[in-house]
Amino acid sequence: MYNVTIKNNYIYDLGTSTGVTIDKGSSFTLNDRGSFVLTIPGMGEMNFIDLGDKKLDGFPIPKETWGALVRYSNVEAYYRYEGQGELIITVDALGGSTISTDNGSMIMISLPEFTIVQH
Repeated sequence: MYNVTIKNNYIYDLGTSTGVTIDKGSSFTLNDRGSFVLTIPGMGEMNFIDLGDKKLDGFPIPKETWGALVRYSNVEAYYRYEGQGELIITVDALGGSTISTDNGSMIMISLPEFTIVQH
């Protein structure tokens, strides 16, 4: 499991699929998270997918045991950690976001959102 601290510097409140609202100008930590969605009004949804010990095909790094995938605006952050994971999301005054960690490794990747298969 991992903790996510959300810092809201945006002009609107943020919402989560867990029922928590993060008021503008405040911070909140979601402890021991699995999968959830963060809603940023006017910008869209940031999807946190708990991968457990499953690795993403084609990405030999990061190498840590546990993982999460964060999908937002056609970009993904592939995060892996040992023990208790820690993510920090900061939403700025214009709705832009940054993500960081103090425990583990994270890389930016790009996964297809839609694939057409011909039979």
